[in-house]
Amino acid sequence: MTESPREPKVHTFGDTFQAYNATQCQEDIRDGDVLLVESEKVVGIAWTWPFALTESIGELHVMTADPRTHQDGMFAAGVALAEQVAREHGLRIVPPLDKAKARAILAGYQRDGEPVGYRVLTRKTETGRERTGWLVASTTAFIELDTFGHLAVTGTWTRLTNEKQES
Repeated sequence: MTESPREPKVHTFGDTFQAYNATQCQEDIRDGDVLLVESEKVVGIAWTWPFALTESIGELHVMTADPRTHQDGMFAAGVALAEQVAREHGLRIVPPLDKAKARAILAGYQRDGEPVGYRVLTRKTETGRERTGWLVASTTAFIELDTFGHLAVTGTWTRLTNEKQES
């Protein structure tokens, strides 16, 4: 897969496994092209680590950064096209993680520092995997946000065992 200044194209696949493999092997698929897998309700972006923009993600990765600005905006045109494709197919694009909001929530915990990690939360569905939200952890607390960015769960880490305790 190579980078090029051309407009992104839409590539359709039977499943996300095929889509992922194609991004690694097919010369006609370029970084920033759109991947459409109707059977799994997935719209994604081609890259070395192809990522889904929809709630359903199948075998694709998920990005916590804003894909419009990541890598100096190399995916911006593809994301715009992917949003159009998703609308045409009735699929919901999940907005990127609002890291400023996550920091603000975590700041409410005493002695808490900056977030030290972000993880995408997923669950298995009949058609593959689906994104359910984000886990944001700091040195003493964690929060879970749903895919709309709403607070779902908060908790703190115990210092001795490092096990989470929901509050």
